[in-house]
Amino acid sequence: MARLLEALLEDHRNAERLLNALEHQIRVFAEGEAPDYDIVVGAAEYFIGYPSLCHHPMEDAIARRLLAAHPAEAAAIADLAGEHELVHKRARHLRRTMRELLGDTDIARETVVEAARRFVTYERRHMQAEEQVFFPLADQLLTPADWAAIEAELTEQSDPISSAQCAASFQKQCEQLLVWEGEVEPAQGGVS
Repeated sequence: MARLLEALLEDHRNAERLLNALEHQIRVFAEGEAPDYDIVVGAAEYFIGYPSLCHHPMEDAIARRLLAAHPAEAAAIADLAGEHELVHKRARHLRRTMRELLGDTDIARETVVEAARRFVTYERRHMQAEEQVFFPLADQLLTPADWAAIEAELTEQSDPISSAQCAASFQKQCEQLLVWEGEVEPAQGGVS
């Protein structure tokens, strides 16, 4: 499997762990208790920032290459960029809802719970579709030359030092959120 696909799968594993943490906090909130708002808001911030700045650009570059080289086979992933925009929009909606809850706005508990649950469900569905269709297709059809071209494109699009610092910053945020969640409830499968 190509190095970029391995990195994307690792991102998905981290995202799933964050979704589990968010889901746990929303369950607490739905039951009338006070969740750890730092985890909920932090997860929303993470899903707004990291995918748009670090994860989705890699996927979009792979999709462009796949669509250019194999348009018929890749037709199923033709609107991946549109999917990414929907993911970002839902994350912004979750953050806005949480800000309303934490601000002076009167917002129903069920509105908050529904926004979070919809976000979690949609995010999982999106990652699952990528892992079942997009990633295997890219792994099967793209050549080593294609992967080299994609990596060159990504390097040209961004400053590698800034990209590495960005990814490291988000990784620290992700780890901190999971540590906080672990203090509330033991993590399933552990944190690596």
